Amino acid sequence: MRFLREIYNDSLLKNSFYLMAANLLNLLLGFIFWVIAARYYSPHEVGTISALLSSMLLLSMISALGFQTAFVFHLPRNRENAGRIINSCLTSSIAASIVFSSIFVLGLDVWAPPLKSILSDLKFGILFAAVTAFYTTSANISSAFVAGRKSSFYTIKETLFGFFKILPLQVFSVFGAIGMFMAWGIGVLLAVVIGFFLLSLVWKGYFPVPMLDPIIKSMAGYSAGNYLSDIFLSLPRLMLPIMIVNLVSTESTGFFYIAMMIAGLLYGIPQAISNSLLAESSDSGDLWLNVKKSIKLNAALLLPGILIFVFFGKFVLNLFNPTYAVNSSTTLIILAAASLPMSLNIIFTTVRNAQKRVLSVVKINAAIAIITLAFALPLVRSIGIEGAAIAYLAANTLAAIFVVYKMKNMAGFVLKSILTVTK
Repeated sequence: MRFLREIYNDSLLKNSFYLMAANLLNLLLGFIFWVIAARYYSPHEVGTISALLSSMLLLSMISALGFQTAFVFHLPRNRENAGRIINSCLTSSIAASIVFSSIFVLGLDVWAPPLKSILSDLKFGILFAAVTAFYTTSANISSAFVAGRKSSFYTIKETLFGFFKILPLQVFSVFGAIGMFMAWGIGVLLAVVIGFFLLSLVWKGYFPVPMLDPIIKSMAGYSAGNYLSDIFLSLPRLMLPIMIVNLVSTESTGFFYIAMMIAGLLYGIPQAISNSLLAESSDSGDLWLNVKKSIKLNAALLLPGILIFVFFGKFVLNLFNPTYAVNSSTTLIILAAASLPMSLNIIFTTVRNAQKRVLSVVKINAAIAIITLAFALPLVRSIGIEGAAIAYLAANTLAAIFVVYKMKNMAGFVLKSILTVTK
């Protein structure tokens, strides 16, 4: 009971656990989603939609324009203008998502020829653009919850999204591969509707209205830096399935996508802690105390988590389909191991963001993305999906070695962090 009271009374820990709970529920509901998909859809259809979803998530991330991290940093510091900031950022992101989705669909011969069989149909191209816009909006709403220190609302929204996308999955199997995407789209749409309602409870007086208020100009530099940073951070996880579908097969893409989705539970731990840490950085005097708590909590959860995947990963994959256990177990172990060096990189870049030293964040995430894709190209061709996982582990490990080197004078690093934020 005392432990639970400490968590409840500590804003950093409480919001971190809510975010991790959302990631856990996302994984469990995603697990159910893909178990049903694996039983009612063929491996070829699962692989095709894996590549389609990866493309959609990549476009959504690009369309966010860096506002998600900017929300977490700026909204707690500018509460009186929160409504104008949120609406202006959402309007910009939706417009960007429509533009980028259209470019992607029109250039399928270049980006992903295997997806042309689906998206060349106009109505499915429009569906793809709409789901991308809704998903971008949903992600921005989630960041506004974190910024308002109401991560519990994020957990509620994501849980309902998970349920809503599962319900029509079996019925939509008559549509083939696109049926999975339609089910996903329904879940996102309903999550956005619920998200707007909850948003009005976090930021008093908020009401969604399309606008482009000049107030977001003050966020331009920070948003632009984090825009590039977010692109590089997400690029490997979103590009690797597209690379696999082009270099190996659609079935292999499905095997890799499932392994990456499961490993995502571990990746969500440092990301959840760091999102909460950045929101708490507005209380600058507690920065180092919060960094210390973040590192301890990260290690306490990640180390046993990796061991669980090493010993029981094959069993989890077997629940999807025995084929996944045979083809994805090694990949899952490698991707799980990558969570440890990744966590060091994420916490380090969060502190840099709190310092407003965004260029440093861009450099680290860019290095990880470039190294991953450079290593993956020959490795995927030679050994398949395990090669993609090895490339991801190697890139994060090299970046973590650099981070440890940069943080070797911890006292000086901490002092600079505190002084920078308090200015």
